[in-house]
Amino acid sequence: MRMRTWLGALSGRGRPRTAGETSLESRAEISPEERAVLLVRILDDPAAREDEKSDAAMYLEDFSGPLVESCLIRIIRAEDFTSVLAQECAESLAGIWARTGRVDPAFMAELRGPAMDEVFGILGARAPHLLPPDTR
Repeated sequence: MRMRTWLGALSGRGRPRTAGETSLESRAEISPEERAVLLVRILDDPAAREDEKSDAAMYLEDFSGPLVESCLIRIIRAEDFTSVLAQECAESLAGIWARTGRVDPAFMAELRGPAMDEVFGILGARAPHLLPPDTR
């Protein structure tokens, strides 16, 4: 099965979600932890296409935890804070931080460029109290 089709199946595309169900919770036979691991593997796979990595980065916003956050941070750094993939990872990371109500202050201080713009924009809209005081 092509990776794109597999990602679509993993995300539950083609079937309506039930109330309160995120896109990746729509596949009951795969646990949320397994979904997160599979998505992280796609981001870490050098053979994965850019669009597959992009989809995986965006889907990871529905998850949280050290594995997910460290992967997103690692990719943002590897992409030098500037690529489209870095921005998509930053968007997901900011979404996780806004949802969980906490940030990684050391990485927050490290942010720069388009990745920083994504994080600050999302936190500014969803959780402005999480922004550093000098940026509010």
